[in-house]
Amino acid sequence: MIKQFKYILAIATTIGSYLGAATTYIPGSELANGTRSDTIRIGSAGGFSGFTNPSRRIKTLYLTFVESGSTPAANTSGYTGTSLPTTVDDLWLEGDASDFATLVSGGAQYALPTPAINTTIHFLLSAAPTTSPLTWFKDTLPSGCRLVIEPGSADPFINTVLPLAGGNIIIGAPVAPAVGFSDLLASMTGSCPIQRHPNIAAKNAYSLAVMTLAEDTTFPYAVNGISLAGENTTTFGATSDILDPSSDSADAGYTVAAHKILTIVGSHAALPGIRSVLEAGGTANIKVTTTIVPLPKLTPSLASHS
Repeated sequence: MIKQFKYILAIATTIGSYLGAATTYIPGSELANGTRSDTIRIGSAGGFSGFTNPSRRIKTLYLTFVESGSTPAANTSGYTGTSLPTTVDDLWLEGDASDFATLVSGGAQYALPTPAINTTIHFLLSAAPTTSPLTWFKDTLPSGCRLVIEPGSADPFINTVLPLAGGNIIIGAPVAPAVGFSDLLASMTGSCPIQRHPNIAAKNAYSLAVMTLAEDTTFPYAVNGISLAGENTTTFGATSDILDPSSDSADAGYTVAAHKILTIVGSHAALPGIRSVLEAGGTANIKVTTTIVPLPKLTPSLASHS
């Protein structure tokens, strides 16, 4: 009887640690295939209490946000560890991030452990943050990081995770950068091309790989295979191609830098009337076509979700 009581108590304690607000970070087991899946509770104080860096055996780390059901409160014990090991090639951020701001200590600190150089960061969120956190990571992302908004993901507030030291942005779901996105692009210290996710067909770019701009925006680096929306002018500083832009985006107009080419592809429906501007005296060119431009090859290729 005593043994049974201890066994039941142990089970209750385990269940309580998953359901109660006291346990807010649940490290997962390190699997033989080189993955680890952790759970992060949001909506309650804590959040990163108990975080442990994965071992160097781990190549893919999954962090899943889970609503705790408790009243949101400021995080008073934020993550203070070092960056993720360089051996973690892929970081997946999943789940409901609608109360993500509660993970940010005092609303002005850091949240997630910082990935290492050349890490691919996949967003597959069921719900986006309701307010933009000051930053998603403890430190600014290092160079070479790839941001992948996976097909079906909620918008992760791209301004707050932009790899300012250079990297890639790969879009597989609608995103709407906030005001200031263009200035961030201009302040980058490394190149950051933007392209459509390879799992999104060109004919679906207008709704699944579309970027809705909130301000006049200059893309200093190549943009390939995405669609644009929003009543703001767009300037392309590098040879680029876009698919099926919305009528408001086309009417707002596109400017192409000297010696560069913008290809506008109509694959879904008839293209709207396009207002374009070429630099005076320049040799820029805008081409309209129905021939799909191939996407640049991703090296290394994107890791699949397990």
